[in-house]
Amino acid sequence: MEAVRRVIDGHLLTDIVPLPHYFFNRKLEMIIMPTEEVSETPLFTKSEIDDILNGSVAESLIGTVPDSGKTLEEHRAERLGSNA
Repeated sequence: MEAVRRVIDGHLLTDIVPLPHYFFNRKLEMIIMPTEEVSETPLFTKSEIDDILNGSVAESLIGTVPDSGKTLEEHRAERLGSNA
């Protein structure tokens, strides 16, 4: 089984994975490994991959989330509570 190991800044993971506060300003080792064996069946068809790479999927999503006019800090406070 293959694995990918990288050392990265902890603050880069805060939007992806909840981390303890003392990890934020440290170098962290990230290890990525598959959780199961690779399936022989592809996840996407060739036409689906072409659509993704050509941007038609992303273009179809543009405008689906209305702009609230709030700042990033306001969104964080709203979702995380006043302690954020």
